[in-house]
Amino acid sequence: MKPLTYFLMFFISAFALGQTTYELEPGLKNNLFELNVANNTGSGTQTVTFFVSGKPEWISFDNDELILQNLTKAEKQTAQFYFNVSNDAPIGEESNVTFRIIGSKGSGLTKTYNLKVVAPKTFEVLQNYPNPFNPSTTIKYSIPQDAFVSLKVFNVLGERVAELVNKDLKTGVHEVIFNAANLSSGFYFYIVEAKGMDGTKYFDSKKMILLK
Repeated sequence: MKPLTYFLMFFISAFALGQTTYELEPGLKNNLFELNVANNTGSGTQTVTFFVSGKPEWISFDNDELILQNLTKAEKQTAQFYFNVSNDAPIGEESNVTFRIIGSKGSGLTKTYNLKVVAPKTFEVLQNYPNPFNPSTTIKYSIPQDAFVSLKVFNVLGERVAELVNKDLKTGVHEVIFNAANLSSGFYFYIVEAKGMDGTKYFDSKKMILLK
């Protein structure tokens, strides 16, 4: 009998196929490893187990193990491993994610992907979540270089009701929790301003709704 043949493929929206090392930005969500397998034993059924055998601390998987059962002759199936990258993944760090794939007869292989954390390419302010909210919500933003950052909240009259950030921050993804327990229901705006080390200035604002 021929052993199981593993057709391993890798897909991730942030990656360019064919690279030796794949680049990830901090804070990326719902990324995907896909590992395809085919039963080329010639007869019978096979069960294949996939599991994550090694990963950096800044990656979290929705599932660390997956079993594909009863693969018939010449049948192909795909194991999907969804993962997130933490906001504080260290810029410039290189590491590996390793999968172990085991067939019914105990034969198997190891597949390793090389990863590197890179700085966000753009300045971005995300919509707060949840929204509407009561009384707390999370505001998340990314900066492509070290910068002095200011994050303020205003009411519809243009009055400042909170200052959440006013300090130097490192390149990467940042988030802050806004607690509006002392405010009344209504529309509010948050403004993020940043000045990078090279003098580049960034600005964006978003609207949010407090419902009590």
